[in-house]
Amino acid sequence: MDDRQQGQLARNEDLFRRLNENIEDAATKHGRDAHTYEFLCECSDPSCSERVRVTLAEYREVRRDSARFIVAKGHVVKEIERVVKSADDHVVIEKHGQAGRVAIELDDGG
Repeated sequence: MDDRQQGQLARNEDLFRRLNENIEDAATKHGRDAHTYEFLCECSDPSCSERVRVTLAEYREVRRDSARFIVAKGHVVKEIERVVKSADDHVVIEKHGQAGRVAIELDDGG
C-alpha cells in the first residue's frame, strides 16, 4: 500500500471521527457521562454504517491521541494500524506510517 492510499484511508477515518465529535458534543450537553452512547465506527471504509457503544469517558480516552480511532471488530486494516485495546464490540486502533502522519495532521487542523 503506497503513501497516497494510506493517506486516503486516514482521511476516510477522519471524516467519521469528526462526525463522532458532534455526537460527543451533543452527549456532553446531555450531561450523562456514565451513559453508553452509539458512536460511528471510525474505520477507513467510507460506506461503513456500523456503530460502537461506549461511554463519553471511553471515547474521550481514545481522542486523547490523534493517531487513535475506535472501530468495530473486524474493521482493522493491518497494513496501516494496530490494535491497542479490545472490547466486546469494538477495538481501539492506532495508525502508523503515512496514515498515522495524516491522521495527526488532520486532527491538528492541517
